Amino acid sequence: MIRIKFTSLFICILLSSMMIPCGTLSAQKRIEAAKDTTALFQGVLVGVDVFGAVQKAVKISDYGQYEAFLRLNLKGKYFPVLELGKGDACHKKDDITGIETQTSGPYWRIGCDFNVMKNKHDVYKVFVGCRFAHTKFDFNFEYPGNEDPVWGGKVPYSIKDNNSVSWIEGVFGVDAKVVGPVHLGWTVRYRRRINSTDCQIGDMWYVPGFGRYDKTNIGGTFNLSIGI
Repeated sequence: MIRIKFTSLFICILLSSMMIPCGTLSAQKRIEAAKDTTALFQGVLVGVDVFGAVQKAVKISDYGQYEAFLRLNLKGKYFPVLELGKGDACHKKDDITGIETQTSGPYWRIGCDFNVMKNKHDVYKVFVGCRFAHTKFDFNFEYPGNEDPVWGGKVPYSIKDNNSVSWIEGVFGVDAKVVGPVHLGWTVRYRRRINSTDCQIGDMWYVPGFGRYDKTNIGGTFNLSIGI
């Protein structure tokens, strides 16, 4: 009786030891299957900021910009991006003094977006990102002058300056493939200046690519792009 129990115990131990390698191999196969086999390069998005162009074309405000971007798709997860644009502004301070400021110049931003969606192969992408940006632009200040009460006439005054500003941006955005290679999306951005040259006549009213110099710089874009 004792021999039978001992033999049964021995057989159970032997079978268990044989199953351990099988379980290990099965777990290893699951790990290998879970590895990301997505190719590194998944394509390119080329697009424009529609909102900035419309703002400039219909003159919603005293400033506007044209902006285009190039975004690489790496594994559906990482999106290095380059943004290039040109901003212009013409702002009259008030009708009494007639003081007018004009700004014009190119700008660029470089950074990376990260897709936070669990399914990175979905046609919808939600991303967070960051940018480093810089602009060098012309800033003009024009003052028509006041009427001389004694001698009459006006003595106008104007000054031209060249300035540069650097800043960083935090980005949150959405991108969706709508039909064929066409994508639509939007971004919300928080901007913070990190460096700027001193202007001879004080702070600039507008900075290309950055927006109003004296405001809390939360801005955004509405993007139309084509996947290649």
